[in-house]
Amino acid sequence: MKKNFRFFDNRQKYLLFVTTTNEKNKIADALKPIIRKLKPKYPALKVFDAGMGDGSLLMSIMRQCHQKMPHIPMLISTKEISLEDVRLGLEKLPDRFVEHKNTVFVISNLNYVESTSLKSNNKMKQKKLNWKIVKLKGNSSLDFSDQLRKLNQGFLSKKWQIERNPINGNPTYKEPSVIIIYRKDQEFSLKNIIPKKNNGKNNFDLIIASQPYRSRISVEKKVRYVIDPMIKSLNKKGKLAVIHACGNDPGNQIIKKIWPKEKPFPSLYRSILRYIRKNTDKNLLKNLKFNKKTNIRYVLRALPNEISGGIATSLIFSAWNAAIYVNQISDKQILSAEKKKDYQKIVQQIVNKNKGLYFNNELFVIERK
Repeated sequence: MKKNFRFFDNRQKYLLFVTTTNEKNKIADALKPIIRKLKPKYPALKVFDAGMGDGSLLMSIMRQCHQKMPHIPMLISTKEISLEDVRLGLEKLPDRFVEHKNTVFVISNLNYVESTSLKSNNKMKQKKLNWKIVKLKGNSSLDFSDQLRKLNQGFLSKKWQIERNPINGNPTYKEPSVIIIYRKDQEFSLKNIIPKKNNGKNNFDLIIASQPYRSRISVEKKVRYVIDPMIKSLNKKGKLAVIHACGNDPGNQIIKKIWPKEKPFPSLYRSILRYIRKNTDKNLLKNLKFNKKTNIRYVLRALPNEISGGIATSLIFSAWNAAIYVNQISDKQILSAEKKKDYQKIVQQIVNKNKGLYFNNELFVIERK
């Protein structure tokens, strides 16, 4: 195991979590009222997803935006450093270009501070910027799928590589890369919203930051490296929706039973809000509106007989994975607990007690006046 290994970068655990819980659907449902109130300005509705993941949430958001504004051009921009997640996201994309023809989709591997400008702040790396434009030909999802699959096999495997930051061990891009995708037959009408290589900066009507940081990092880092640059990338009347795990649920109970001293969620909405108000420039602060937080509850997917008929091994496995993933427990701690086997009894007891397993997220919205 590498010394600088970070649990939250383990894609296998992430993908198992995504497929065994309904978190993405519940977040999408919670964002519906926000999307209904969006008022885009010419020339397009502009949405930024601050971490695409496997693309499940973003595709739901794009469907909602189409439902509300079926004829308005859309600029959908996102960031994702994981090659595997980019591949999974692109595989979900073809249908979106069929339903909403006048869409420009942008994805980069840049960090939060850089991603809305599509430009690396590292001058040496910026010289190696890979700028890929994909003009989709045809008019069917099969046409688009075939073309995007070639992108997966070629450009991504060569240009979406990562390296470790020598200072903090976090993964970062080896070369900055940007992919811009749109339908060739819509190029004329989309000309004003297609990002330019030397002028990629955009401000957005909606920014979604779902689980954008590790819960245990300081409130200063959460604001400085994620929330603050996202606030500064909002359009007038633009909305930043931040969603993160907050505990106080059966998933967290499992962790507390095994590691009583663990505190996975040291800084939540109140401390983040307090820090922003204390450390943000007054001129910017007076133009911000902070909405009350809401709670999003999501569950571990399980068949009724998996619980009532005795806990299946597969359910224990998925419940354990979800609990340690959401609470961001390190591999070293996990291996130690799994050797003792007691964790299985604890998981079974808590799942039985709650007739399943659920988790809590906080959602709060910051709006630019």
